[in-house]
This record gives sequence, C-alpha cells and structure tokens, in this order.
Amino acid sequence: MTANKRTKPTSAANKSASTPKTTRKRLAAIKLEPFETFEQEDAPTVRRKAGRPKGSGKYGEETKPMRIPVSMVERIEAFIERKGLQCRLYNEQIQAGFPSPSEDSPFEVLDLAEYLIPNPASTFLVRVTGDSMRDAGIFPGDVLIVDRSVEPSNGDVVVAAVDGDFTVKRLFQTLNSVELRPENKQFPLIRVEGETELVVWGVVKRVIHNL
Repeated sequence: MTANKRTKPTSAANKSASTPKTTRKRLAAIKLEPFETFEQEDAPTVRRKAGRPKGSGKYGEETKPMRIPVSMVERIEAFIERKGLQCRLYNEQIQAGFPSPSEDSPFEVLDLAEYLIPNPASTFLVRVTGDSMRDAGIFPGDVLIVDRSVEPSNGDVVVAAVDGDFTVKRLFQTLNSVELRPENKQFPLIRVEGETELVVWGVVKRVIHNL
C-alpha cells in the first residue's frame, strides 16, 4: 500500500515573511543601478563616444554641459570669450621709465577675480563721494571692494552707517567710545557715544582707482 505524500501547507505567515526580502532586494537593485547601464536609443541625453574627440573642439580642451540662468547667458559667454579674468603677472620688478617686459620674460597667471574678490558671496562694491579719505589713497569716484565677512579691527577702513548716514572712515575703538577718523585734516572725526547708532557694513579690502 502506497502512502499518500502529505504536502506541507504554506501558511500566510510564511508568505508575508518572504515578501519583504523580495521587496528589499528589488528596491536595492533600483537604488544602486548605475547611470552608465542605461543605454536605450530613446534616451538622447546619454551619449557614448559621440561627436568629435575630447579636446578637439573650439576651446581646445574637454567641455561639459551645465544649466545656467537665461539672464546670465550673455555674461557667461563673454566671460568665456575673454578666457576669464586671467592676466599675465611678470615676476620682474619694473622701475618707472624702463621698457615693458618682453614676451620671453617669466610670468605667472593671475586671476583678477580671485585676487580682488576672494569672498564673492560676502563682497559688495561702493563708489566714493567726497575726499575725507584722500590721504589714505581714496578719492572721489573710486570704487571700494568691501568684504562683510571680515571682522573689523582697530585701524581698518570701514563702510559704516551712523544714525542711518553712510560714511567711509578708519575705525578706532577706545575704552569709552568708538571713533571713525577721516584721512583728511579738513574733516572732523566722528565719535560714537551715547545713543548714537553705529552699523559697520564691512571692511574695505581694495580700492579701484583710475589714474
């Protein structure tokens, strides 16, 4: 007599226990799927070995696509055409009256943007009116590069508001008061005391002056 083989019933608990493993495995596969594996012909943004060889285009080096605001397209194109703000900085010391350096003279490349504005996010420009700071080399019409991230110290030239009125002066702090001193003897110093409100907007780091 042949005994009937009993089939072990599958419980609902076993089914539910196996489902999370499958789900986790599937989710992990989707999460870790590398971008390079998508090679469908209907995906025009994925290009492999397409076009000209790297570095053989207009700029002579490898390029990459990027998204930029429409309002900045013309400025960025002009920046690229000028090859940035890099200029030659000759290592030779040149005295007034001597000829300019030749093309064979040693030089390094200086990026004016990085040199003049090391902290773009905290920097603003302001044009000077008046000559209260002329002895410090600041004249009417000059453009000041002001950094708001710099903690002002005694002797720094600052852009400040005194009771809402803006001024450019040299900052000095004493035990009893704060003084904003001009660099022109024809102007009086400003002593901040009592209920006078002083707000320092930033420290002047550079002066752009036309000769």
